[in-house]
Amino acid sequence: MDVLCKILSIPATLLAKVPGIGPIVKVCCTSVGQKILMALTGLSLCGFLVAHLAGNLNLFAGEEAFNGYAEKLHSLGPLLAMAETGLFGMFVLHIGLAVSTTAMSRRARTNQYEEKNSKQQGFILPNGGASNLMLVTGLIIFAYLVLHIIDMKLNLRGFESGDNKFQLVRNVLRNPMNGVFYVVAILALGVHLTHGVTSACQTLGISHPRWNKLIRILGVLFAWKIAIGFISLVVWAYATI
Repeated sequence: MDVLCKILSIPATLLAKVPGIGPIVKVCCTSVGQKILMALTGLSLCGFLVAHLAGNLNLFAGEEAFNGYAEKLHSLGPLLAMAETGLFGMFVLHIGLAVSTTAMSRRARTNQYEEKNSKQQGFILPNGGASNLMLVTGLIIFAYLVLHIIDMKLNLRGFESGDNKFQLVRNVLRNPMNGVFYVVAILALGVHLTHGVTSACQTLGISHPRWNKLIRILGVLFAWKIAIGFISLVVWAYATI
């Protein structure tokens, strides 16, 4: 874990030496800075999930509707490529922060003095305390994201598509191994969001004894509405001919 953190810390270490942005990077390398970045990247990815699910629900409207949606996206050209690259980078950063905070949390429990010194260390963004469950579910989601890009974006495994995205998506989801892994990954996403949304709100100061219970309930509802929405796509794939 420590070796992985040192590798992940290389970009932050280099950026910290750049005049002008170095002080900002160093602030982000504190426990407070890391938690804020974790919250912001996490909530931004939640926004992406909402938009992505909304687009994919066009599958229920039929082949013409979904292919029309896909064509509109591809018509964006370089803008779409930039958005996809940014989203992937944000996800990698979010996972990297989780790895770093987990390592720092374990080290702090082993040696209390480490906690005092860690604020000045050059890990990707040290300190914090992501739970093991959050890290594990995050890694499962990341693994699915890679598979999703391989199949849906690049179609490297050669699924029959009939020259349209509708057929490709259906054939990918109807593959038994893909379907099972998809459901497992989405269940992991539901678990991840259940804790993550509430935690992000608290980190950003959206917290009050009067409203905390409501925020937790809304977080759970959001998490599992997203999860059920994506799982419904697998059901759709198997239900259609």
